[in-house]
Amino acid sequence: MQLLQSFTFDLMQEDDFEEVVFFQDKNTGLKAIVAIHSTILGPALGGTRFWEYETELDALKDAMRLAKAMTMKAAGAGLNLGGGKAVIIGNPKIKDEALLRVYGRFIQSLGGRYITAEDVGTTLDDIRIIAEETKFVTGVKLDPSPFTAYGVFHGIKACLDHVFGDSSLDGVRVAVQGLGKVGGELVRLLLEAGAEVIVTDIDEEKIGEFKERFREIEIVEPSEIFSVKCDVFSPCALGGVINDATIKMLNCKIIAGGANNQLESDKHGDILARKGILYAPDYIINAGGLIAVCREYEGITDKEKLLKEIEKIGERLKKIFRMSEEMAKTTRHYSTARAADAFAMERIEKIRYLKRIYQPSL
Repeated sequence: MQLLQSFTFDLMQEDDFEEVVFFQDKNTGLKAIVAIHSTILGPALGGTRFWEYETELDALKDAMRLAKAMTMKAAGAGLNLGGGKAVIIGNPKIKDEALLRVYGRFIQSLGGRYITAEDVGTTLDDIRIIAEETKFVTGVKLDPSPFTAYGVFHGIKACLDHVFGDSSLDGVRVAVQGLGKVGGELVRLLLEAGAEVIVTDIDEEKIGEFKERFREIEIVEPSEIFSVKCDVFSPCALGGVINDATIKMLNCKIIAGGANNQLESDKHGDILARKGILYAPDYIINAGGLIAVCREYEGITDKEKLLKEIEKIGERLKKIFRMSEEMAKTTRHYSTARAADAFAMERIEKIRYLKRIYQPSL
């Protein structure tokens, strides 16, 4: 136990985490971890992931990795939120109301330092059950996935404009990896805009459904999606897909997708920059869903206003692309991913400094 505690503190100190909380309930079998990375800009917001991890250590590392990314995503999107993430360890197909309600009570006990929402393995119905036990939950009225896809769509247009000087998608070849709620909606938006779309997914049944729904799409095997000749590669599945093996296979000019943590490490962003492949930093381009659930939590649910705010993701990306080009003039290690980190951290550090000034309670 002492070794585990020491290891957890080492992980927390490495990326300056504020808090990691472990919850368990013997009666329902609940095992959950909540990682709160930062509350400098506001309460930590992040979804609850329900996943069958191989080890509890894998679950802890995933929660912490995702929580840090949420800090950067919120800061980059200009939101008054910090970053957090929760994971429930277990088979997402085997869960019941009692477990979700107990989990909701645990979230309530954090007093608002962490606000939860939907994520991989949880559904809108799950979130509504959790909301019966805690007020610190959002995404109950709005499904964030279509808003995420909408932001990615406008991010792709910004990337096209930066690379080709034209944001039109007419005739542009886009390879979409993953046909979940985000990837599936993105496919629809791309086809409506006139793009040629190549897709893949590990779920054969889902592939069949999409082929029936969109007869014009091209389908390839999951292992082939990286080497498909295209203008834009759009990862919309799980993270770490740009790595030592796949980066050699890429046959695109742009990487712009909805998946989190697309780069396996910082070095892969540097390699993409040297190869002349424009990378849209994931937590900037896929912030549409976060923006939507943040505004819902604030009581703002006007869809047209939300869409207008999410469209600004394109302008934010263009600023980051310009920052990256400036970085390239002065340093060996540069990429759009490093520029995005600098963009987000600049805001966090300004507010961190501001909070040094004592403010009495009102």
